[in-house]
Amino acid sequence: MESDLKEIYERISKAVELPPYKGFASLKDIANAMDKILIELNERRKDCTKLLEEHIEELSKTYQEIATLFELNNLLANVMDPEEKLDALVELLKQTIPFFAISIELDVMDKHTNYEQLFDFDRDLFERSIRLIEQDDQVLLIEPSQNNLVRNLLSVPVKSSDIVWGRITLVERSPDFFTAADRKILEATAQLLASICERYVRLKREVERQRLKEQLEIARQIQKKLFPSRLPSLSYVEISADSIPAIQVRGDYYDILVKDDKVFVTVADVSGKGIPAALMMTSLRSALRTLYRTIDDISKLAIELNNALCDDLEEDRFVTMILLCLHSNGVLQFVNAGHNPVLLLSGSDLKSIRAQDMPLGIIKDITYKMFEAKMKPGDLLVAYTDGVTEARDKNGNEYGFERLYNQILMTREKTAVEIIERIKADVDDFSYGTQRHDDTTITVIKYLGENLT
Repeated sequence: MESDLKEIYERISKAVELPPYKGFASLKDIANAMDKILIELNERRKDCTKLLEEHIEELSKTYQEIATLFELNNLLANVMDPEEKLDALVELLKQTIPFFAISIELDVMDKHTNYEQLFDFDRDLFERSIRLIEQDDQVLLIEPSQNNLVRNLLSVPVKSSDIVWGRITLVERSPDFFTAADRKILEATAQLLASICERYVRLKREVERQRLKEQLEIARQIQKKLFPSRLPSLSYVEISADSIPAIQVRGDYYDILVKDDKVFVTVADVSGKGIPAALMMTSLRSALRTLYRTIDDISKLAIELNNALCDDLEEDRFVTMILLCLHSNGVLQFVNAGHNPVLLLSGSDLKSIRAQDMPLGIIKDITYKMFEAKMKPGDLLVAYTDGVTEARDKNGNEYGFERLYNQILMTREKTAVEIIERIKADVDDFSYGTQRHDDTTITVIKYLGENLT
């Protein structure tokens, strides 16, 4: 009996702190010892139950926080507009954080969001509480006794990298104070909102890019129709021309107009690029096609064009231009208004005729000098824009005048169309692998002779 009691006592001692076994004098001693053991075990049970309940409560809170974050992520994962689903967002936050008022303020490009929701909270007190927030990128936490106006407040910035999109603010937590878990949930919500802001910006920029692309394509199609759709077929001259834009719309311009026994040819380069240059080119074309009908003298035509452009163009805009008239008998008259040199090949003599006057559209009522020559059968005239001679290779070297001269000399026996194709191919080979930085326009005139049919 004694040995059995001792063994039971020692086994219980491993789980419960008991004094060393000293034996029992009577059954009463045994009963008292057992009572002490039961009391101790009951206290231990109460402590374990309390600890277990606390752990369960903590796990429940953690589960609720994780569930809230998961639901927030699902709610906002594919949202593109910062103002979308804010009501549902607030409802989710309210399930985890017992606040009385919320403010979400965002500034994203052209969209300003000022979302507020109060739950039995004084409007005036709410507005005064919001004014406590400083406009910076720091978390603001006001705890009880820190401020006489509001009991507690938690505000976190909505930011990504160095961009602050706005803030999300909770006012008056009940019944106690905002916890570290509350802050984590609100910061995670702010990060999700920041992601929406970034998506919104990317979407807006892509929409604008696509819209601009569509508008540029429309402008390109319209501008394409402003160039001659078909070059004239004349017995005394071959004319070929081509223009390649650096971007969708161009500032280069060429035109070929026939009147009686002569042909008017122009090659022009409008300052700038893109839509502004394209609009200026349209204005130039309109003026030229109106004036050439009544003015035969190239010098006078240049003067009138200049005056018209001075009225239309802004102060920092101008047009360089080659304006020429070739008569069926080979008489060539032209004006070089600030443009690249015209190349005239006659026999084995290749002349470079440089500009003698300033571009059009700068000063009104100035005189333009007219150059005159007599072309013989087989003579060539080449007019071009900067995109040819200033084309660059991968090392930054320019195509240059000398290489253009050589191409003209090597292809002089070809047709005007073939000469242009050879020049274009050579420029492309030279600048292979580089971005075209300027419009490229080439016009070739090959005089055949007056009596040819």
